[in-house]
Amino acid sequence: MTLTTIAPPPEDTDLQLDTLDAVQRRVLWLAVSMVHHANSVREVPSGLKVGGHQASSASMVSIMSALYFGHLRAEDRVSVKPHAAPVLHAVNYLLGRLDASYLTRLRSFGGLQSYPSRVKDPDPVDFSTGSVGIGATSTIWSAMAHRYVSDHFDAPRGGRHIALVGDAELDEGAIWEAIVDPMVPRLEEVLWIVDINRQSLDRVVPDIAAGRIAEMFRAAGWHTITVKYGRRLRELFERPGGEGFRRRIDEMSNEEYQRLLVADPAELRERLPGGDALREDVGRVISELNDAELTAAVRDLGGHDLADLSAAYRAADAVSDRPTVVFAYTIKGWSLPIEGHPGNHSALLTREQWERLAEDLGADATDPWAAFSPDSAEGRLCSDAAERLRRPSASLVDTPPVPVELGRDHSAAASTQRAFGRFLNDLSREAPELARRVVTVSPDVASSTNLGGWINKVGIWSMRERRDWFADDSETLVHWREGERGQHMELGIAEGNLVGLLGELGLTWARDGQPLLPIGTMYDPFVNRALEPWSFGIYAGGQSILVGTPSGVTLAPEGGAHQSISTPSVGLEQPGCVAWEPAFGQDLEWTLLHALSFGPRDLSQPAEAKVSGDRFNLGGRHAEYE
Repeated sequence: MTLTTIAPPPEDTDLQLDTLDAVQRRVLWLAVSMVHHANSVREVPSGLKVGGHQASSASMVSIMSALYFGHLRAEDRVSVKPHAAPVLHAVNYLLGRLDASYLTRLRSFGGLQSYPSRVKDPDPVDFSTGSVGIGATSTIWSAMAHRYVSDHFDAPRGGRHIALVGDAELDEGAIWEAIVDPMVPRLEEVLWIVDINRQSLDRVVPDIAAGRIAEMFRAAGWHTITVKYGRRLRELFERPGGEGFRRRIDEMSNEEYQRLLVADPAELRERLPGGDALREDVGRVISELNDAELTAAVRDLGGHDLADLSAAYRAADAVSDRPTVVFAYTIKGWSLPIEGHPGNHSALLTREQWERLAEDLGADATDPWAAFSPDSAEGRLCSDAAERLRRPSASLVDTPPVPVELGRDHSAAASTQRAFGRFLNDLSREAPELARRVVTVSPDVASSTNLGGWINKVGIWSMRERRDWFADDSETLVHWREGERGQHMELGIAEGNLVGLLGELGLTWARDGQPLLPIGTMYDPFVNRALEPWSFGIYAGGQSILVGTPSGVTLAPEGGAHQSISTPSVGLEQPGCVAWEPAFGQDLEWTLLHALSFGPRDLSQPAEAKVSGDRFNLGGRHAEYE
């Protein structure tokens, strides 16, 4: 659907929108100033550029301001696109969740991180992002993990899992691997908001891709909302010649539109009409506009219209049978002197430009970190939002004790792969409460990695009951009994999806206070394929065990076709990971029990412990076993 309303919805009065606009201008100023201070004010002994992304932050300011100050609830979780980290910190500062001293420490040791980090940033961050594609898809896996926990334990279900995604990020294969998984179309709590600023790092995104991408989301079962034109442009479309004016803008390539953003009024009047049959209509409309009105009209995109964004978020909340994606058209570098230029990705404002920006935004360059007076309308809006977003402290449920051994006699000859299958059944017999916390995940190789007996015992987790049509077939060895109480999660053949889900299942101790013991299985050569998203899960604090089979000296009947000789080095090269390749059944049992014994830290730790970089605050150890 495309939002076409011109008047603000009843929930958004002009006064409220004016106040929200003042807040978003302060968010923009703070975000730009953090990067400016890091590069142009703070002393850097090396003399090297610190970097930052003023333009990428600017395109997200309206989207995030409308979201945080007008829409989010305490139970919602948000994954913020990596290059908008300064915007997140600016929002948290105005919400009273970040001390002002950190605003001068962007990208410094012990300060604000380059990209949002759950474990290193001093302010609240729901998802670590940085490796593009992974942070966005984490919201899908966190939604699944939250549903799993609410189905199995005393944890209330609720909240949206929201990803703020750059349009160039949709080039990442991880995005499309995730959204086509059969379970995803039933995750109505997932909401993605795509920042359509038409630019990537080096160039303007070629042609007109947004419509095709929207169709791909719809084909995958998502509800789509497009917020393209602001109210000023939509009013022009209603005038004589307006339909032709709309078609002209709709049909021009991304590159041509971006060129208009850096044109002066005289050049706009020359370029905008084009050379086809729409020229007369376009000329008729723009002839009625003075230079300031024409310049403003070209920039009037829905992703900077606070009323339209608020309406889009409410429309997304009204959809209760599938995930939603909102395509919000924006300008990269919005309101900055570098807006719309293809070379603005890492561009930095000069001191003179920064000072002029302060005048334009109603800020004070001599007091750049000023917050709003608590008695002002803006201050009250910030305090009301802070109260609405205040989360109750989570109490962490204790993990049941882990036994020293499981009582099995391992004297007979057997492969470690077979011993792995037996381990889970032995665990459910000897330590049933601990086994309740175990959830296994496989990318379509559950039976060949010896999980068949475990699956027959605990069943498959599904968001709805599904009939096993082969339950009465005597030759079927693994029975796919699917329902909300199952403890095995089966994904399609996509190892990146598997480890992304492992990371979020391993974070439920932090999000819901309910620790899980996730164990993923895959053929060991594919561990390297899945390493990046799994590494990011570890970095974010997700605990998991990854079992690569078949490998080593105990190959399964499939033989050496799948054998990897490089996987053992992962344990030496992956920070936060402990690796071991067991050679005997008893060895495997002890190893897995040892891995299960590492529990999460208490969530009541003071924030200072988080800032200190204490590795144990990552929530325990992570293990890979072959």
